[in-house]
Parts: sequence; C-alpha cells; structure tokens
Amino acid sequence: NMSEKLKKQSIRNLGIYGVIRQAEVDDSLIPEGAVTEAINLHFDRKGVATTRSGLTAIGASVSAGNPCLGLHNVQSNTAIVAFVSTGSTTVFERQSSSWVAIAAGTGAGVFRFLDFANRTIFFGPVERSIRVYSGSNFDTNTGNPINSQQLWYVNGDINTGYIRPKFGKVYKSRIYLTGDSTHNEFKSRLWFSGVITSSGNITWAPTTDYVDINPNDGEDITALERFSLELLVFKPNYIYRFRTSGVDPDPLIKIGTRSQESVIEGKRGLYFHHDTGFYKYIGGYPTEISRPISDVVQAIPFGQYDDIVAWKDDDHIYWSLGDLTLSEPDANDTWTNVVIRYTESSDIWTVYSYSNDIRRGGPFITSSSGSIMVGLDNGIVSEFNKGQTDMGEPIKYRMITKWYDWEGIENRKVITKMIAMTEKGLGMNIMYQIDDYEDWTTLTPDLRKLVTLFKKMTKEFNRIRFKITGLTTSESSVFLGLKFLEGQFRELTE
Repeated sequence: NMSEKLKKQSIRNLGIYGVIRQAEVDDSLIPEGAVTEAINLHFDRKGVATTRSGLTAIGASVSAGNPCLGLHNVQSNTAIVAFVSTGSTTVFERQSSSWVAIAAGTGAGVFRFLDFANRTIFFGPVERSIRVYSGSNFDTNTGNPINSQQLWYVNGDINTGYIRPKFGKVYKSRIYLTGDSTHNEFKSRLWFSGVITSSGNITWAPTTDYVDINPNDGEDITALERFSLELLVFKPNYIYRFRTSGVDPDPLIKIGTRSQESVIEGKRGLYFHHDTGFYKYIGGYPTEISRPISDVVQAIPFGQYDDIVAWKDDDHIYWSLGDLTLSEPDANDTWTNVVIRYTESSDIWTVYSYSNDIRRGGPFITSSSGSIMVGLDNGIVSEFNKGQTDMGEPIKYRMITKWYDWEGIENRKVITKMIAMTEKGLGMNIMYQIDDYEDWTTLTPDLRKLVTLFKKMTKEFNRIRFKITGLTTSESSVFLGLKFLEGQFRELTE
C-alpha cells in the first residue's frame, strides 16, 4: 500500500527548449521545458505550446495537381510561380486577382530567378533558357534571349548553346552564373558579367571572364549564395569562398549541400542542409544546429536531399523535407509532408506536418501587405501561416512530454488529483503512458476549459509521460501545462 504523499509537481515552461529527441538525449538529461515530440505546435509564446497557423489559398488553383518548381517575388512587387505539367514547366504571374500563364513550353525542370538593375532573369531547365521578365511576359526569342534589340544589352552572348547555367547570383555589381552539369569541362566553372554600366547594361565575355572552382575535387557545383562579403560556391561536400580577387584554392570547408533551395540567409547567419544535418554559417567553419532532432534529420531519405527547400519569416527558418519514417521503440512512425522549423532567437526546433508537400516558399508582397507564399505539390499557391486550417483541412496536432519519475524511478507511484490548463482547448485530449507499456490511456473529459480537474486518474507506475492531441478548425489552441495536486508513492523495499 502507498505510504507517503507525493510532493506537488507541475509540468510547465513547455517548449522553452523546444523539441529534444530521445534518440539524442536520455530523458533523465532532457531539461524541464523540453518536449520529445511536437507536431503542428510551436513555442513562440514562451512556456506554452500553441497550435500552428494554417495555409490559405491565394486565388484559384494555378496548375491543378501539378508541383511547384519555382517561386519569386519580382522586384519586391509581383508574385510569379512555375509549375510543371505534362513534361513542360509554365511560369504564371499574379495579375490583379488571378494567375496568368506568361511563359510556357520551356522543358520540365526547376526554375530559379534573380533581380538585377530593375529587371528579373529566370534560369529555366533547358538550353538557351536564360530569359528576362518584361512586366507581363518573359522574352522568348530562342536565338538570343538577351540582346540589344530587346530587354538586356549584351555583347558576347552567354546563350550561344554551349553554356547551361542553373544558378545565378548578383555579387558586387556583376551577375555570376554556374551549374552547367551537361558539359564536363564546365561543371566547376563560374562565369561573371561585366560591371553594370550607368545606363543599366552589362557585357559578357564567357571565353575569358570565368574562374574554375577546384575542378579536381570530383564534385559538381550544386548551389551559389552570396553572404556578407563573400560569394559561396557549394558542392555536395565542400564550400568555396570567392571574393572577386580569388577563390579558396583548396576546400577549407568540407561540408556542402545537394540543394540550392536549402540554402537561405536568416538574420543570424546563412543556413543550409548537408548529408549530416543542418548547419549555420557566419564565416569561418559552419556549426551544426540540428543535433536536438538528429533522428528526424537522419530519417530524410537520401533521394530527397536535393529537393529540400527553405524559406523564412522574421525569426524562423523552415525546411520542407517530404515524408519521413522514424523508428520508434514500439513501431515505425510515418510523418507526412514534414516541415521542420528552427527559431533563430532561441535555437529551438519544432516539427510541422501538412496535408500537401510544400515545394517552394518565399516573400509575397503586394502594394498593401507583406506575407509569405508557398507553392504546393498540387497546383496551389498559399499564404503561409494564415488562417486556422490548411485550406479547409483541420490541423491535427500532438505533443509528447519526456518521462517523469518523481521520487525516483525505483519507487511506485499513483496520481490521484491533477489539473490541466488550456486556452481554447476545445477538442484537445490528454493521455498518459507508464513504464514500458505501449498503450496510452486517454483521460476524460477533453480540455475545453481553462482548468480541467482529473481525479483517481492513474494506474501505479515507476515513470509516466503525457501526450496532448487534438485538431483545430477555428482558433489556435494553447496548452499551458499540468499540475499534480495529490498522489502517493511507495519506496522500493527489496
């Protein structure tokens, strides 16, 4: 029989340390204020768990059932997106309140964009596919898409059929192009334009104006990104730093990326995915930031590495990873359309899951507002973190605490009175799991009030943990924590 009163305990400060996975840290070392699993919850309001916001479609479907392969906000003013259908990628522009096709039939593949001197260039998936946006169209002259008669003044044609750059960046008043993977002699070549003139023109001399980025390392260029005073050239396992006067002759940084779209600059550094995890670069050597969710990162299939895409808001970096299967102690767990979210200011992680895969993300700025748009795998472009559903689908959420073994794991306990505290918790349920049993016991009632009291609630246990589940359709639910008011424990006597 139970002989001593259990001290009053509480589980508060939830998410102060975000998600820390048990694959990385044992429960006995996981700090108070961390949870071991959170899906579709965030911890921006310190100490509580709040359900994430949803997705709200921007107008009608753009290209029904097709995946987004490009997204850009032209000159911080006009949204353009690219979707692939029947083997060909089409570019659409947001005009007033509808999506209008402005360039079509350009081969199937990824589209990338850059702004320079009040113009926008796109890099398409096929030869001769550097084109210039003209306000309502992309120049599609296949002979020489950038020439003096049309939108871009050039002498020395970069598009004469033997250069196929996939990546472009503006750096120190020049355009840099790279990523030709179709010609062996160009796989590590970085071309640069002349400096832009006062009248807004550039020149190309592709036979002389280039630098080769260590072609002997055995890897192709996979990304290009400007950061601080450097132009960073990525290969799968290397980063080279280019500073106009030269490039690192040897790979000083032996961590790279397979995905241009995983590379993004936040307010505290440059972030990217490598085969071994997610990294932050502020100069020097990159630091790994994803150890707390190491098993989530390891669950990304290799074939999805080059499809990882990033976007950001004022304090968070998001990466879309696709579907993941995690090895849990009792059974494998599949998470669909996973987005991991890193908070820059507090270094914490959480995990989102969506009804559709997010394939691109970036700013969505109109004359009256600024937000984020994401291109999905089903032909729709949505505003991100807008509304309380995913385009009408309820948002399912769950969270699992670490294990608690108050008064020592060796002693047997019961809890006889507990309260759960929630705001707008309609439809939120609480469950508990004990010792090494697989089953979860659901407590009634659900947590629709600020304070919900539970009596005579647990079986006898050595250790216990809790799961919060629910779905939201109208307003964000907030879980504030648990307080254990009465209970007993019995010391192990033999």
